[in-house]
Amino acid sequence: MNATPAAVPHSPRMFQLDAFRGIAAFIIVFYHLTIVYRLSGPFERGYLFVDLFFLLSGFVLAVSTEKKLNSGIGAVEFTRARFVRLWPLVAVGAGVAVVRAFVIGMADPITLLWWLALDLIMIPSLAGAGPFYRFNGPQWTLFYELLANFVHALVLKRVPTRAMLALAALMGAWLVYTVRLHGSDTMGVDAPTWKTWWMALPRVGFSYVLGVWIGRKYVEGLRTPSLPWWLALLVPVAGIMAVPYLPLSKAAGDLVFVILLLPPATWLIAMAQPPQSLRAPMEWLGNFSLPLYCVHLTVLVWISEVFGRSMPVWVGAVIAACLVAWVFSRLVSFASKPTVAKAKA
Repeated sequence: MNATPAAVPHSPRMFQLDAFRGIAAFIIVFYHLTIVYRLSGPFERGYLFVDLFFLLSGFVLAVSTEKKLNSGIGAVEFTRARFVRLWPLVAVGAGVAVVRAFVIGMADPITLLWWLALDLIMIPSLAGAGPFYRFNGPQWTLFYELLANFVHALVLKRVPTRAMLALAALMGAWLVYTVRLHGSDTMGVDAPTWKTWWMALPRVGFSYVLGVWIGRKYVEGLRTPSLPWWLALLVPVAGIMAVPYLPLSKAAGDLVFVILLLPPATWLIAMAQPPQSLRAPMEWLGNFSLPLYCVHLTVLVWISEVFGRSMPVWVGAVIAACLVAWVFSRLVSFASKPTVAKAKA
């Protein structure tokens, strides 16, 4: 990608990335819908948009926060601040899930409260079976995002940009090995064992490190032409819908999407310039995606347990998940300014 001298300056906040995050959250909802309600269709690989969240996290922190990291803030202090910022998502997701657990009698009340306490302080399950967290499956991504943030503040901030690309390439090679070994790019969802605890690391590491490199190139002033904003947002959605139908194995298709399509598609969206009239709805969509991501799976499962799996039920379940997420978006502030550069301390 070569810089374009005549490139139009970009807004300090790339609100098209908010829209992208919101679209990704809905794709993951549709993916879980296919699992819970035993459907088929174009969103069977929706889990690959989790890799997008790690990529966006690295990009956003490189653009907005590395200046602060280089001013002397410690890794522990920075990670603690990130934990405080993400904790409302943990509390909302675990809170909705524990209500279902009490209603269906998943375990005795003392055990449920103990599990809730462990989930709220981000201690994963070490049972070797079942989900990474006891109540809310999607919470595993928040754990690894915090881990990536800690490594970023501790080590990655000191890695030169050129070496960062080499590190991303190494992580990519590790990802290829792990996905081929695992059979798909779904590592990290299950509770770790002595044999599998490391498998999520290349999945998180490749996307996050590459996101940091892309973010640094943006900060350095790299600009390229892009597509019309609506087409740029459509490209990764079309890609995720096409992957299940490619004449490739599941592992190969996942790798093609994550390594070859997702990074350039994210860059094209960063370069796109939607009209300012869409700023407010796009920012709202990005903020709404956070509670939706954390509560939707519990709502989908609970409704299927009560009402079955017919089409009217799963349509209602999606609407219910959106309503529950909207209620929490009104009760808890999830707003943030992820791409506004902070002043040096």
